[in-house]
Amino acid sequence: MTFLTTPLMRSFVGFDSLFDEFERMSEYTDNKYPAYNIIKSGDEEYKIELAVAGFNENDISIEVKKGLMTIEASKSKHSSEYLHRGIAERSFTKQFRLSDDIKVTSADLRDGLLTVNLFREIPEADKPKQIKINTPGLIKKAASALSSKKVA
Repeated sequence: MTFLTTPLMRSFVGFDSLFDEFERMSEYTDNKYPAYNIIKSGDEEYKIELAVAGFNENDISIEVKKGLMTIEASKSKHSSEYLHRGIAERSFTKQFRLSDDIKVTSADLRDGLLTVNLFREIPEADKPKQIKINTPGLIKKAASALSSKKVA
């Protein structure tokens, strides 16, 4: 049995996974390899770019599961004998937490740069709506004015 010790945690019920996520984040250390960019390219569009020189599309896999996008790459062993090896082709796993409304639309590999395109799909129920303001007094006055004109 887990006891909630802080007042903040005691006021939230049913958010266990959220607190577990905070715990994982506090223990997380960011691996710097490979270098990456996160770009907002429109109101609802994002891109994640990873520098993956030396890898081809067969070496890389992208998976999205329960809001976690995992990009993994591994290079098969070379039969060549290198005199100098300066291009890092070491295996890596990179993970990105995605919001529930973010969808991966495509991925492109060009010139050693992997670009993952994302789109935010806002459900119709969550989009802002304009609410018309009715004034009951004016409606009654207008209705009575129309009815008095018909009588006359």
